[in-house]
Amino acid sequence: MPGNPWPRDMVISIDENDALLVRLLFVRAAWGLGANGVPAVVGLGEVGTGAGRVIGSSRLPPDVGFAKADYLWRDEWERSWERFDVRDRRVRPMDARQREVLDATPDADLGAAYLIGPSRFWSEGIDEEAFDRWNHGLFERTIQGHRTPLEESPERRALPALVSAWKTGLTNILQLPFAGDFAERINANYLVVSEETRLDAALYSRALALPSIT
Repeated sequence: MPGNPWPRDMVISIDENDALLVRLLFVRAAWGLGANGVPAVVGLGEVGTGAGRVIGSSRLPPDVGFAKADYLWRDEWERSWERFDVRDRRVRPMDARQREVLDATPDADLGAAYLIGPSRFWSEGIDEEAFDRWNHGLFERTIQGHRTPLEESPERRALPALVSAWKTGLTNILQLPFAGDFAERINANYLVVSEETRLDAALYSRALALPSIT
């Protein structure tokens, strides 16, 4: 298109509020688990009751100690990011050990073993209605943002920085409901930002200029 500043071959994917990560962020807040270096999230004050660490009727199950829950949360949070490591896109055949494990897994258990999704552990002690209200609020904010005219979208307002980042390999931007200004280039392909950062042209441009940490 004549006069269009967007490079004709530039494709950027925007993922707002990844379902698995959002679920884990809610659980962490609901159970009052440790920060673990992960920022707090926005909007939970609107659905919480009591003094801070209880979201709706969510409570740490009595048969699960805090230390165990905190450890399991950190482990699952870290594993949940493995799917964003796209440095090697080549498809390789299974080795003998992988085939052995697959053949030994009953058909009924294949989904739970191989599909990406939050563990059933994170469904106990969670007020699902409170989670749905918060999640719906995030969705409504996303829809509201999509009603913005194209030229006022975050990517258009920070286009020079976006083009420069794309030239270094950036293809995906993941927005999470972190509170405040947050940005991290987790690898050459992915930039993670908070909503506040993405909606502020200056902050977003600065985030897009971050080098990859890998």
